[in-house]
Amino acid sequence: MTSNITLFALRNVRVFFRDRAAVVYSMFAAIIIIALYFLFLGDSIADSIPDMPNARIIADSWAMAGLLAVVPVTSTLGALGLMIQDKISGSIRDLSVSPLRTHEIVGGYVFSTFIIGIVMSSVALVFAEAYILSSGGSLLNATEFAKVLGIMLLSVVSGSAVMFVIALFVNSNNAFSAVNTIIGVMIGFLIGAYIPIGYLPSGMAAVAKIVPATHSASLFRQVMMERPMENMASMPPEDILQFELDMGVRLEWGDGLVSPTMSILVLAAVGVAFFVFATLKLSIKRKE
Repeated sequence: MTSNITLFALRNVRVFFRDRAAVVYSMFAAIIIIALYFLFLGDSIADSIPDMPNARIIADSWAMAGLLAVVPVTSTLGALGLMIQDKISGSIRDLSVSPLRTHEIVGGYVFSTFIIGIVMSSVALVFAEAYILSSGGSLLNATEFAKVLGIMLLSVVSGSAVMFVIALFVNSNNAFSAVNTIIGVMIGFLIGAYIPIGYLPSGMAAVAKIVPATHSASLFRQVMMERPMENMASMPPEDILQFELDMGVRLEWGDGLVSPTMSILVLAAVGVAFFVFATLKLSIKRKE
């Protein structure tokens, strides 16, 4: 059973990385974030925390954390373009009548999507660390690096499951391109990567807080911005908290703060729930 899933997943991974256009397109939102940050966001955020000697490093860490939260979403959706092609070509129908069980088909697609998400997220992490270092910041220490890797793994699992369910309802290349573009643009707004979440309209900010990737972004920011923000300790605690809420470092729900543990549970629960839903949907379709 495990070997069937692995072989099917490796087939999907090879096909994806052969298509350079698909690889580049899957990083569309990440490219937008980098471009916007270089053009004006970097200066704007740094100017919002004056009198801080490392204001730009804080801004850099914030932007790169947002980048790491976006890639698990867009890269996994891009990876699922192969499943769309299989549906259009009829290959997925052949799989449905093959000896492969439903959960093996689901597992193969999700596992390959997970692998691709990890590879692309790792590339993004290397870029983020290189950029922060080149701007005068410092690399993550061993503890921070381990935390970032854990968040990355959980984010990719969650992203893979959610994007897989979305892809199940897409049946044409045009529809997939439209979905890819919409999610690629919207995800940057929802996690507060284009505009800090505290400056979004209240309705959109409320929606953002139920998006799993927003919790990923918050977790990444808490780890990557912790040391750069140490110089802010002299500021009033309420000012620091407001800054963290505005920038999406911390999330507020009702009258309380969302704890890191709660964000982790949200990501894990979403991953499990969407994987189960995908398996059930394919099981029903297979019996039709």
